[in-house]
Amino acid sequence: MKTELKTLAHFTLPHMELNCSACGRKGRYNVARLIEKHGADMPIRDFIDLIGQTCPRWVRPSKWESCGLGCNDLIYMFSPLPGKDGYSDER
Repeated sequence: MKTELKTLAHFTLPHMELNCSACGRKGRYNVARLIEKHGADMPIRDFIDLIGQTCPRWVRPSKWESCGLGCNDLIYMFSPLPGKDGYSDER
């Protein structure tokens, strides 16, 4: 089963907040501006990778330290709701 990549156009909140679970680094990005700059078809994963490239832990992770950059909103935005039809089929 092929999963469709979620793009900046799929992000429904006005701001995307990225944070690193390893070092506490965080940033807030205006989604409308991101779409103007990178295009609506840019996968969200590619944008997070782009931001992560400025972190030494992302570029050269060590055995004990790696970058934990991510967006917590993605978990809730794109996970199926338990009460929706087909929920058990998606698991």
